[in-house]
Amino acid sequence: MLRPVFALFGLVALACFGCDAAPSVGGEAIAAETTTATSTATGAGASTDGGSLAKKTFGAAITEATDTNLADIAAAPASFTDKTVRTTGKVVAVCKKAGCWMEIGDDSSRAHVKMSGHSFTVPRTSSGHTAVVQGTVKGGAPENECGSKDSCGGEENGAIAKVEIVATGVEFID
Repeated sequence: MLRPVFALFGLVALACFGCDAAPSVGGEAIAAETTTATSTATGAGASTDGGSLAKKTFGAAITEATDTNLADIAAAPASFTDKTVRTTGKVVAVCKKAGCWMEIGDDSSRAHVKMSGHSFTVPRTSSGHTAVVQGTVKGGAPENECGSKDSCGGEENGAIAKVEIVATGVEFID
């Protein structure tokens, strides 16, 4: 008599927690909660439909007044190591598991951007959008942010940028 009840409960639990789609929804909800708590009043919440991210800020507010050209950082990363910079680029890749890293680029250069201590994430749908990033330039080659060295649960990201910025804030322009 209880066997059908347990079987039904098991199917419901499997549908809620066992499907690959459930973590994606949960991951997006985590990003929305995190960004809502750390966003500016005009940019609360994450875009999950690939729509406009204009004026949405994730992490701390951008306070650096001067924008440093991404090409300048990429050309001489050692001169920017351990310095806080503000730079702008198009998002060309993003962590599909949690939004804990992204790569921004322009016509000639790229930077691997990780979100400082996983204190915030960006929408996983942010590829193609232009972002202003404020953070500290790190020396050496970027490390994988997902998989074996991290807890986001994604796959090794295969970062191709040679410059890494640990972001404290990201604001999308479009």
